[in-house]
Amino acid sequence: MSLLLDDMVLAGRSGVAASALRPLADGLLAELAPLLEGRVEIPSEKALLTRTGGRCPHDGTMLRFDPLDPRLVCPVCGTKVQGGLHDRFRPYWMQLWIAERVLHAAVLGVLLDDERCVDTAWRVLDEYAARYLDYPNRDNVLGPSRPFFSTYLESIWLLQLVLAVDLLESVGRNRTQAGSQLTSSPTHQLTRANGSSVRDRLIEPSIEIIASYDEGLSNRQVWNNAALAAAGTLLSRADLVDRALEGPSGLRTHLADALLGDGSWYEGENYHLFAHRGLWYAMTIAERLGRAPDDHLRRRFDDGFVAPFRTLLPDLTYPSRRDSQYAVSVRQPRFAESCELGLARRDDPRLVGMLARLYDPLIERRDTGRRTSTADVESNRPATGLTRADLSWRSLLFAREALPPLVAHPLQSDLLPAQGFGILRRDGGALFVGLDYGHSGGGHGHPDRLNLLLSDGDVRWFDDPGTGSYVDESLHWYRSTLAHTAPLLDGRSQPRVHGTLLAYDEQGVAGWISARAPLADDCSVRRSVVVLQDYLVDRVEWTRGEEHDLALPLHGVAVLSSRGEVLEPEPSPVEGGAEREDGFWYLTETGRLPVFDDVVRLRAEARGATSMQQLDGWMAAMPRASWWHARTLGAPGRPEQSLVLPRVTSREGVIVGVWSWHGVVASVALAGDTLRVTRIDGSVDTHARHADGWEIVTGRSSIILGGAVSDPEDQSEQDVQVGARTAGRALSLPARVQLGEEHYRRSEESWREAGRPTANVSIEREGTLLRISVTVPRSARRFVAIDEENPFDNDPAAIHGDGVQLYVEAGERSGGWLLVPVSGSSEVSMRVAEGWSAELRPRATWYATGDGYHLDVELSVSADAVPLALDVLVNVSGPDRARRRGQLVLSGAPGEFVYLRSDRHDRQRLLALGV
Repeated sequence: MSLLLDDMVLAGRSGVAASALRPLADGLLAELAPLLEGRVEIPSEKALLTRTGGRCPHDGTMLRFDPLDPRLVCPVCGTKVQGGLHDRFRPYWMQLWIAERVLHAAVLGVLLDDERCVDTAWRVLDEYAARYLDYPNRDNVLGPSRPFFSTYLESIWLLQLVLAVDLLESVGRNRTQAGSQLTSSPTHQLTRANGSSVRDRLIEPSIEIIASYDEGLSNRQVWNNAALAAAGTLLSRADLVDRALEGPSGLRTHLADALLGDGSWYEGENYHLFAHRGLWYAMTIAERLGRAPDDHLRRRFDDGFVAPFRTLLPDLTYPSRRDSQYAVSVRQPRFAESCELGLARRDDPRLVGMLARLYDPLIERRDTGRRTSTADVESNRPATGLTRADLSWRSLLFAREALPPLVAHPLQSDLLPAQGFGILRRDGGALFVGLDYGHSGGGHGHPDRLNLLLSDGDVRWFDDPGTGSYVDESLHWYRSTLAHTAPLLDGRSQPRVHGTLLAYDEQGVAGWISARAPLADDCSVRRSVVVLQDYLVDRVEWTRGEEHDLALPLHGVAVLSSRGEVLEPEPSPVEGGAEREDGFWYLTETGRLPVFDDVVRLRAEARGATSMQQLDGWMAAMPRASWWHARTLGAPGRPEQSLVLPRVTSREGVIVGVWSWHGVVASVALAGDTLRVTRIDGSVDTHARHADGWEIVTGRSSIILGGAVSDPEDQSEQDVQVGARTAGRALSLPARVQLGEEHYRRSEESWREAGRPTANVSIEREGTLLRISVTVPRSARRFVAIDEENPFDNDPAAIHGDGVQLYVEAGERSGGWLLVPVSGSSEVSMRVAEGWSAELRPRATWYATGDGYHLDVELSVSADAVPLALDVLVNVSGPDRARRRGQLVLSGAPGEFVYLRSDRHDRQRLLALGV
């Protein structure tokens, strides 16, 4: 049985490929020439991820790959590079390109009855079977893998190859039954033998690696599931199929818990687009096996084809929410194909309308990038005109033979309640106002609840910068609250919380969104955005609890004097959180602005497609705000920009802004809860927020905005964990603990495979002195200098050598450190761990033992310090490794993996100490 289509349906698609979709088939066949002619070679080395490999040395842009050119090219500046770490990264692209072309060859060989394609597919599959086990499963970044550095990449790669084998074998059976001319060909005679070799030497060992690493609700696990379902079916491994479709992190769970009720993926548009493609594979296989999820989950999956198009900006790019690439255009082949695959499942006028835009013949055509595409790993290109001939093999197998009449629909206001994103549009969709209030987005989410977005045409006034490179230092800036237009409390990035919708009402002439988020144990912040045709009102307020400092970052904005001149800051440091992801590390040219007016004038200017545009602003705060200025990073690949930061310190307060994009507002006045907006024609709009809505009085008419949520869910207790630590396992002092298998946090190798590493930890307290000793009986003693530059990523290089991580909480003081012995001395170098402070100051020494080392640490703590808790982590390296092999964790780590943990540690893991 074919994994994707019934054999009869598959046979029928040959007619479609030969007629309605012939231009698509011909294009794919032409692009397959390098593989058919043997002009490409399978990489001999494992792909290596570093900070510089594959990125432009001048601007950091991801370079462009061409399978026929060993050089990599920068799409921004045109720089061409080759050699060194670039060559070590290139196999990442090349492996995926080849795997996708093997699948192209299988599909085209089947649909076009092309023996050369079939022969080529089997040839490359056989080469992979002979080579796969030569790739080392070592030094990976995110899960075990042989050809790659992350498990999900191997899943995408293997999925292409499994689908190719399945198609080739099923067609071989069909042609045998039909007496096809191909039946007696040498290629067909080798089908069974080749298939067996590929199963035994490639698919079996690869799927075992993939099955060893479960990533829960991550978008990456979607691809692991797709590979497990496909390989499990091909290998008749019911255990793999069951796990992929119905396991704790399988298809059903993802549809129920990760794909939200409005059809959007919880990690935002960028990961929705990636995850939904993976869900399509798993869903298609499940339906073929007669194991489709419940109808309501299938409807949710089908809604997922539409969900990302609902939040498009006016220039048809996606908002760069969370860990997204910046300004990704929808005018790319994979988005058109998503529409086609959705329409293949059910009628949806929204998808038809989007295809009308994407297939608009008036849009300029550029290189679509399909010739160099790398399977389902995204590579974004500039916007281009599209036709059905630009799609992929999926459309050859699934797209409708003929589309209905394509009619574009205006982009309208919308609300994605499960995602927590409200949108108000004006000017036929040319004006976009969004309030991103809801789901935190998990590990790829940013601390930006109640973030305001404003775009007019192709100008992004209040923007979300997304994320640049995961291995660059700038990642921490883009993951800060300060990088967004979201409320910042006490100079620290927001905790991971979900916001709650309070009201949404759209009446055309006016509309509003109101939501709140619990940004501290005792402080809930509410933001209300009211949008008319030519200006908006933005109200941020907070009440109750202790005194807090609330700031509202404004990017690309200048503060004006009463005479309309740009105010210059008086040099002064801007105080804020000390952690990199609080964002203040990235501020330069800081200063305080001499602001004395009750209502502060602001202005922003930007060049649009045809002319300069201007945004006028007015802002008032009660109590009065202090105003600060700095320079900081722009969006990835863009110039740096200015930052204005109004800050109010109070137990309760309000900041109200008015922003006009059409130059219609003359002045603004705020008196209590009443706001007066005077237009340049002399007319006045009076705004007032009421308990159950918002009223706008304009001339002799009144607009009442309602839409209040009757029973908004209060998630504050569940989501705010500021400084909280759950009661864990306690240790009575003095304590002696031998760390072994149950304490091991692994990478590719299990504890036994890693050589059964152990360590002995002793902890004792004598008055105010806390002593911790760590003895590692067997160690490579590969100590990496604490300040050595890390060529791989933005984590400290020293975590990849031997050493100790210590975390202590002593009453109101705490500290976390990475401790590394200095070879040739008794000294121990140290650095403060990410997310921890240096309030406590340890003293440490070390000495070598026969085959290992011993490290002693002393800390002074208050005699009455409560709570008193700690955790000790021992990094385990090896002489043959570039990254650490694993960790021994005092608090225990059964079933855990070491990937992406750096020197971070959850305070809730600390063990309470008692005498």
